Amino acid sequence: MSLKNIVTPDTIVGELLSYTQAERGQEQVFSHVKSEDGLLPALRDNALRVLGSFEKYEPLQYDVWEYGKREVAIVMGYSGDTSSDSPGYEHYLAMRAVSFEEFEKDDKLATRIKDEIHDARREYGCQFERYYLLLCTDGQKHRGQIEVIRKGLREEAIVSLVEPADAWSFYTIDDTTIDAASDRLIYGDDYVRRQAGEQIANIDKRQLILLLSCLVHAIEEMKNFSVADEFVIHNDHLHDFEASHRGDYSPQDDVSAMEGKFFFRDADVEGFRIYPDSVSAVIALYHDARVRYGHEGDEAVRYLFAFLERTL
Repeated sequence: MSLKNIVTPDTIVGELLSYTQAERGQEQVFSHVKSEDGLLPALRDNALRVLGSFEKYEPLQYDVWEYGKREVAIVMGYSGDTSSDSPGYEHYLAMRAVSFEEFEKDDKLATRIKDEIHDARREYGCQFERYYLLLCTDGQKHRGQIEVIRKGLREEAIVSLVEPADAWSFYTIDDTTIDAASDRLIYGDDYVRRQAGEQIANIDKRQLILLLSCLVHAIEEMKNFSVADEFVIHNDHLHDFEASHRGDYSPQDDVSAMEGKFFFRDADVEGFRIYPDSVSAVIALYHDARVRYGHEGDEAVRYLFAFLERTL
């Protein structure tokens, strides 16, 4: 394979499937998700996004297709040698979502899953590298069935079992997080990316989302990197953060905590300004994401936060 980097699409998929971003109990909502209308499109779209994001860095031939008749499953096929005219791909990954409905109605589910895995291995041979089994169900209600599946697949080294909370996070993940994970894994040691991480060190996640939202707003909407106090008070990104991170917060206190390093007050501005040099590498990441993925505005804020939060 001609991929130059040891990171592959499989690496990125594995990383994303380990994100437990869901609050406890959220995965119970899987009971209302229909396989063909919800699970299948999500699997397909996320798989295509991973491959498309990877292609931003490495030449790649790829495709995603449905596999099987009854189950919700897709296969990702990809090759790093884009000059090859030979049929087929060098690498195959399968992603299989086991729905709430299947847990409810199929009393031979564990056996059928094993049969499906063996069928896929026979069809794709030694180029079949991974079978991701997403348990898209209520982990408490179907705890016994999940344990049966887990025990039955214990000897299947090719299978990665994805618990309900992780499966829900992958089902609800947005494109900016996929792009950020791809970038961080493929070129995480890049000098500019390392500098960006160092520049925002020693602030917490709430301060980071405030800083990034102010920075993107200042770049796209304002002059001289200025930000009005009103923008801070009515900041949608902060409100979203507060909704999932309970606490007693004050945006003005957050600004004050970062004054001197990132922000400064200016008599000519009804608010404050950002020191561009203090976030020069973060600004470079913003422009890179804008060119590479087209991320602007709120998408750019979400991308930068997803990229940088794991450095804190």
